Amino acid sequence: MTTTGQRARLDFVVIGAQRAGSTELSARLRAHPGIFLRPDEVPYFEDPFFANSSPRALDPVLMDARPGQVAGLHCPSYLGHPEVAARIADFAPGARIVVVLREPVSRAISLYFWYVQFGMLPLIDLASGIRRLLDGWTDPAYPHAHEVLDWGFYGRHLQRYVDVFPADQQTVLLIEDLVDPASTLRLHEFLGVDPSLGMDPHARHLNAGVYDLRRLRFLRTRRRWAWSWADTTAYEYRPRRLRKPLQFVPNAAIVGFDRYVLSRLLGNAKPSLPAELKAELHDLYADDLRLVERLTGRDLSSWREPGPGPTV
Repeated sequence: MTTTGQRARLDFVVIGAQRAGSTELSARLRAHPGIFLRPDEVPYFEDPFFANSSPRALDPVLMDARPGQVAGLHCPSYLGHPEVAARIADFAPGARIVVVLREPVSRAISLYFWYVQFGMLPLIDLASGIRRLLDGWTDPAYPHAHEVLDWGFYGRHLQRYVDVFPADQQTVLLIEDLVDPASTLRLHEFLGVDPSLGMDPHARHLNAGVYDLRRLRFLRTRRRWAWSWADTTAYEYRPRRLRKPLQFVPNAAIVGFDRYVLSRLLGNAKPSLPAELKAELHDLYADDLRLVERLTGRDLSSWREPGPGPTV
């Protein structure tokens, strides 16, 4: 535990990517007795929080790590924010960087529906929405819209971490690796904990999306109660339920009604993009995928014409 005068130790950071399996990955890490990782995302290193936060703001996030545990943070938007890599390197130059990637077209589709659910994109069908984004559509009411496509340029974003962290402090997984028990064990070894003490690597913790527009319309009613950091400019650790305690009950009621009633009535069929739009997206990411292959040494040829992939 951190004591007065000591700064909390940061041993590793799971930096993303968004909608690429980082929730499942982080759940596996938290289950290991040698790893301390809070379930809440920690946007401390992002703008606008970083400039307005105390240098000790991470202490209450990490201070409960027991002696002998490695302590980490999880924030899947870190990969896409250009300011974050250098800040982590300055704060904790010895930290290990963990990232999990997903075929960028399916990831963009998943993030599109995630943002629609939380009111960060208009409630319109997938093909129309992606067409707008490819055409450069912007709207001040939706300042995060560009992230749907931009955050799939993994090579561009990984390059910033390559520039400030040694290669032996970084590991890149693919979402396909998460079905392989050996990948969990290798990750434990990378973080310096005993692989034999880890959880069942077959356990699943998928953060599944919602695709039916009728269900999404209902879920968007919780925007006034949903968890958000948008009403602050400084990072202060509070568990998710304590950020807006009076709003917890209505938020949970909406989510529960969707999960246990609407999902059974309406289903959750995932729409597919028209072939020409999908091809345009693959062309968009083609050069960047070659950069990812050079940076990671992984063969990503299957991502150029992927199958349906995991539903998250």
